[in-house]
Amino acid sequence: MKKVTIFIILFCAVLGIANAQNSYWVFFTDKQNTTFDPYQYFDAKAIERYAQCGADLYDITNYPVNSIYAAQVETACEELVGTSRWLNAAGVMASEEQIAVIRQFPFVAGIQLITSDMEVAEEQITEDRVPLSTEQVSIHHGELFQQHNISGKGVRVAIFDAGFPDVDTHPAFKHLRDNNQIVKTWNFVKKKENVYEANSHGRMVLSCIAGKNGNQLLGMAPDAQFLLARTEVASEPKKEEVWWVQALEWADQNGADIVNSSLGYGKQRYMLKHMDGKTSMVAKAANTAARKGILVCNSMGNEGTDNDWKMLITPADADSILSVGAVKSLDVIASFSSFGPTADGRMKPNVVAMGVNNLVAGSKGNFTRASGTSFSSPMMAGFAACVKQLHPEYTAWQLKTEIEKSGNHYPYFDYAFGYGVPQAGYFFGEKPEVKDNLTLYEDEKAIYVTSKNPESKIFFKIVNGDGTIERYSESTLYEGRDVENAGQSLEFPKYWLKEGQTLEIWSDGQHLKHRYGQQTLPKVDSLVAAESRSANCNRRFDTPDNDIYKRGILDKYKFSFVLNTSFMIPTQWQAPGAGPLRDKNGASRSLTVAFDNSWKLARAYGLGFRIGFGSSWYAVDRLLLPADMMPATMEGIHTEKNNLKVTKFDLELFQRFFLGNTVLENWYLDTGIFGEWNAGGRYKFAGNRDKEFFTYEKSEYMLDKMNLFDYGVRLRVGITRRFAIYGQYRISNLLKKNLYSNDLPKWEVGIQLF
Repeated sequence: MKKVTIFIILFCAVLGIANAQNSYWVFFTDKQNTTFDPYQYFDAKAIERYAQCGADLYDITNYPVNSIYAAQVETACEELVGTSRWLNAAGVMASEEQIAVIRQFPFVAGIQLITSDMEVAEEQITEDRVPLSTEQVSIHHGELFQQHNISGKGVRVAIFDAGFPDVDTHPAFKHLRDNNQIVKTWNFVKKKENVYEANSHGRMVLSCIAGKNGNQLLGMAPDAQFLLARTEVASEPKKEEVWWVQALEWADQNGADIVNSSLGYGKQRYMLKHMDGKTSMVAKAANTAARKGILVCNSMGNEGTDNDWKMLITPADADSILSVGAVKSLDVIASFSSFGPTADGRMKPNVVAMGVNNLVAGSKGNFTRASGTSFSSPMMAGFAACVKQLHPEYTAWQLKTEIEKSGNHYPYFDYAFGYGVPQAGYFFGEKPEVKDNLTLYEDEKAIYVTSKNPESKIFFKIVNGDGTIERYSESTLYEGRDVENAGQSLEFPKYWLKEGQTLEIWSDGQHLKHRYGQQTLPKVDSLVAAESRSANCNRRFDTPDNDIYKRGILDKYKFSFVLNTSFMIPTQWQAPGAGPLRDKNGASRSLTVAFDNSWKLARAYGLGFRIGFGSSWYAVDRLLLPADMMPATMEGIHTEKNNLKVTKFDLELFQRFFLGNTVLENWYLDTGIFGEWNAGGRYKFAGNRDKEFFTYEKSEYMLDKMNLFDYGVRLRVGITRRFAIYGQYRISNLLKKNLYSNDLPKWEVGIQLF
């Protein structure tokens, strides 16, 4: 009974770590008795921006929160993480009991659980020495900015990220340091100015806006000014939303024109129905920033290949920001790039930029390549800085709208590419080339599109009357064939369409629309129909009523079958002659099969349990048994096998820490406790005398000499869900102390295969 009690106490301790505190927004009713002087608070550049966009310096959102309210909340909670002027709220860490007390304060208007963890929108990083490429700039015709001496000069860009190590020493940023272009820094995690530490993600992001490799530009705005804010850390995930909002207010105070955020909140705790631009506080803050003249560029996320999500993350769902997807080349979407629309059907992404194998600033002064919407977003932030330099009169909304119009697909859009890849030529009066290649036909079963250029990519979508897209994709006439054997046309079955829907097609600048049931088309030639190939419309938008929008905790559940094999350490766990048992040169081992069950409760944290069945074999040199259980005589016997076999059922309770925000991408660490019910014990002696082999075996004896229940602690390090290394220590004795002065090995090390 004592051992069971200890096991329960250990289990409660594990759960206590997960459930002790949560992060909350506490919203206040008013800002009574607060004062505010914008000319003392704001940087001169911020005041200039307010005047330019017509925003009110004395807007109530700029006033500080009531300090008395904040102080009372601080005394009642575990930690006051920070306050937000714009939200008139405080972010706190608190238990449910503390929140119940805070809720009763008369100045508290409401409380909202902060339901997610920040996600760095980075797909992969590869250290290589491939030839340096400028495609991430040239895909936008960014050289036109350079030719017109447009480089972001006079524009202030804020970057929110997980850290900026080496930015103060890396040669890619020498020009920024020499010209004092890094205006201010703030580490919201540690409440200090130094941000040149922690995760290298921010260094790579900054290089996509302003980095240089010699005379080669990695981004389009090397002459912009910068505000660097560290807002993210893996060990404090529940505080990051507060820090993100605080950083946006800090950027506003210090005169930012543009913000790049290659971060976001996604599936860890949010549901897709929350991606509506209205639910998360970061989305609300991003929209507030737009009203104050700041354009936020945010990555769409890397959920494109995640069948449980696929869609954008917040704050990319905010209406007034520039949400950026990723392409691997012009008109070729990156497979990982998250899709739109928002949960309420609004068009996202707005645009796309290069996000595959981008050249970025690496470690130790080197350069490397990285992929993800983390790197397409800053490419767009640099582009926006150049446009802002060209047109300082643009408001944030105008800047966003004009960048959309510069997209190479505009006015065509879909939920993968948005309006396409923005082109610098648009801002210098260049008109995109339009090729008249497409023709539409129909017969009683389908609509057909032909193209004079079978190699050109054809984009198509079916649009509902309210402007939302039901189906969309892209293809070529020769897809899956040689160009010489290209089909005559793409075929769109009429059962795809309902009356009032519109089939839209875009290729090489030509944009065709057909309103089904209200317009007629020329009859298709029989040869064209015979040589057509079906348009594979493989992307659909499902409405928020579908199950994927109702994800609960069961959708975060993972189950797998596990095989464990291990050996006992140390090899000499009992000195010879010191007692009835001693190890035989490390030959002790175990084999277990188990079912692993886990729930991912946050980006970096989860809980789980494991149920297993198996056996351990303890090799010994001798075991003292009653005389009637020993062979009649041991004379002349040569030992072949002498071991104790213990059959057991195993239950483990563990907490899992995901290490994805470190260099150990896809790795995790488990710490847990285990209990074992020993269902069987057997002593087996095998040997030979004069080449005659015999076995002596007793099962009942050892079961009587063992404790039925034992427990211990276990540590496991794994990668993905395929392989793990574990170590464990059995706290309790396996053999009864009143019978044996020493015990079987307590330490065990092994591997797990999933």
